Amino acid sequence: MKTLFQDKAKGYILTCITILMAIVTDIAYAVIYSSTKYISWEGFCIIIAGVVLSIILYALKLHRFAPTVMMISVFVALLFHVYYIYFFISSVMTGIQFSGFPISFFVNFILFGITLILSIICVFLPTEK
Repeated sequence: MKTLFQDKAKGYILTCITILMAIVTDIAYAVIYSSTKYISWEGFCIIIAGVVLSIILYALKLHRFAPTVMMISVFVALLFHVYYIYFFISSVMTGIQFSGFPISFFVNFILFGITLILSIICVFLPTEK
């Protein structure tokens, strides 16, 4: 493992971590929301497409484009997620059906936030030495 990343730049390694974090985020998103009407299957598929495309870019030695692909896919998936839960958030914020936010809601947004921040950082780091 050490020899695999020995001659790689920090952006390369952090992008690999971001890809893994995107997979974890997508799995958690599906587990948390798949039984509700608040899941965006489009957003779920967009993250999968971003991960697959990033892995293909790594395989083709075009890893300088992978961070941008990850950033765009995670951001668009987050926008789809917000679109699908907007009614839930607005009704809770106005006190119509206040039952509080479940812990899974915060876990999901924390995972999305960490993945998005990591992907933004990766865009600005060099992927090649």
